[in-house]
Amino acid sequence: MPKEQEANARLEMQDLKDPGYEIFIILISLLSVFNLVVVWIPGIDPDAVNVIQIVNFFLTILFLADFLYRLFSAGSRSHYFFRDWGWADLLASVPTLRILRLFRIFKAYRLLRKYGTRNIADQLMKHRADSMFYVVIFAVIIVLEAGAFSVLMFERSMTDANIQSASDALWWACVTITTVGYGDHYPVTTTGRLVGVFVMAMGVGLIGTLAGFIANKLLAPDTSEDTGAGRAESAGTGAIAEIYKAIRDQGRQNTDLQARLDRIERELKNR
Repeated sequence: MPKEQEANARLEMQDLKDPGYEIFIILISLLSVFNLVVVWIPGIDPDAVNVIQIVNFFLTILFLADFLYRLFSAGSRSHYFFRDWGWADLLASVPTLRILRLFRIFKAYRLLRKYGTRNIADQLMKHRADSMFYVVIFAVIIVLEAGAFSVLMFERSMTDANIQSASDALWWACVTITTVGYGDHYPVTTTGRLVGVFVMAMGVGLIGTLAGFIANKLLAPDTSEDTGAGRAESAGTGAIAEIYKAIRDQGRQNTDLQARLDRIERELKNR
């Protein structure tokens, strides 16, 4: 049994993704559960609720993609699906079973806790660009949902408002966060314009960061040549070590040669 438990623990650690990605899954799971609670609050405008429902639809696609990613990258697919609660991840992707995303939060938290806080911090620092990418994506989702929801709540009471539906609000939020500004939909209330200022300010930073990340990935130099050079250097060092060993074996009877070989060995170690 201890060996089986050790094997299962090893598979779980192998299935653990990048800490930044795991934290991203925790965050969108929390957002999904929060949205589920907000939808049931009485008195909220039905069109504002539709904003949350549309966002939840895209979150569902993310959860389904996450399940497929974990399934096809797992060390053992059967272990992931049956023993590592992969079936629960699949059910949590169903819109009517969103409450199961609480389990995803617990599961991701448990894996991260096993991985260790220090290891997580080291990995986040080592891959800070990728981790920042996940943070930016989550922040964009938050700004789009909060901006569309808020502006619709503030604008619906005005007779001359041109943001009247969930689709109008989300379209306005997307156009504003990207700083495109078509002008076909715009807030007419003071509070609605304050929301617009918030979305625009966040959009400048978030979209700029996202564009910079993509440009950096596209323009990053290919490391395959460096890797090949490293392998050649390693192979050369290994060959020198083999030659040295053969010479040393034959020269053990010669004290002068032995001294020279010892000096060569020290020089090799100091390289």
